[in-house]
Parts: sequence; structure tokens; C-alpha cells
Amino acid sequence: MWRIEGELDQPGTPYDRRAAVYDRLVRSPLYNRVAWSTSPDDYADFAAGAIASSSGPLLEVAAGSAAATAELHARSTRPTVLVDRSRPMLERAAQRIAAASRPGGQALPPHLRLVQADLFALPLPPHEFDTVLGLGLTHLIDDLPGLVTALRRQAASGGQIHLAGLVAETRRGRCYLQLLHRAKQVAEPRTAHQLHHALGQPGAFCTIGCMAYATVPAD
Repeated sequence: MWRIEGELDQPGTPYDRRAAVYDRLVRSPLYNRVAWSTSPDDYADFAAGAIASSSGPLLEVAAGSAAATAELHARSTRPTVLVDRSRPMLERAAQRIAAASRPGGQALPPHLRLVQADLFALPLPPHEFDTVLGLGLTHLIDDLPGLVTALRRQAASGGQIHLAGLVAETRRGRCYLQLLHRAKQVAEPRTAHQLHHALGQPGAFCTIGCMAYATVPAD
């Protein structure tokens, strides 16, 4: 089987109670096309590029259920830590990665660790990871400069931080983000321009529909 390291004082996030529904939506091509004018394949392609960018240790924060990354982690040999605040999400990630590793798999590959933790207070050694990956993350965070600072504490010198998140680039997407914000599920909606500025104007930055992708240097 597998072990989830760490134990937060609080049970996790609001997604703990909605893990199954959230998991289906994240993987749904129809939902992503209608709501965000994008595709789960785009998320997986971005993650694949991040995972292939180096051979050293990798940290995935806000890993959720590993909907876009399970097969990538199963095939990778990089020492990898997956972090999320939600234990039910990490359980789903473990099940998905184990199944991707081998049919009927009940164990994680030895290069993977699961840690339940707050990404702003990670119980990990600093400057340990050549690559930091955060998919579907930036629209959840109010303090993006603080996020970049926290992730740079984990990234090794010369490393890269790969971030993706929703932006208000279509009328429908903007309306959905505003609804989610009023429900206190996401931060205040941002445009791609606002996100680019908040991340310190990274050189590698693009959008596909309402999903923005950025690569921020560790130094």
C-alpha cells in the first residue's frame, strides 16, 4: 500500500467533502471545454514538459488527485514528492498512480512520496527540488508573490517553478470564476495580464482558453 506523511491540525480543505465530484470535473473534456475553453490534455502536456525538464528531485504542490499527472509520475523515475492539504485527494492520487504503474497495482513506485501539508509551511528541506510544479493552482491563491516566495524556498538554484491556473479570458470563464469566488472557492478572478504581473512577469507565459501557464525561475 502507501503511506501519507504529515497530519494537519485541520482536516484539510473544502474539497475533502467533494473530492469525487471535483475529480470528475477536472478530468471531463466536456466540462473543461464548455467552462474554460480548454482541455485536460493541455494540463497533462504542461505537466509532462515540467517533469521532463530535469532528472533531479521534483515537488508537485496542490497535487490533488493527480488527475493530469498520475501516468506521468508512474513512468517517471525522478524522486518526487506530491503535496496537498486534502488527505482524500492524496488517497485518490495514490490509487491512480498505483493503477497506472501496473494493472491492479496496490503500491506506489519507490521514487514517490505523499505529504499532507500546507504549501506555505512545507515540512521539507529548503532548496531541494530541481522542479516545482503546481497545476490548477494560481486561481486558488490571493497572495501570488507570497506563493512564488514560498516555492522558491523549495527550489534548488537554477531550478524552475511551473505554475498553471485559471484566468478570466472569456466572458463565460469570467462569470464562472466570479461565481466560484463568491462561493469562497477561488481567489478574486484575474486576467492573464494581471497574473503575469503578479508572478513577477515570467518570460515563459501563455494561455489556452482560460488556463494560463507560467514558468518562473528559482533564482
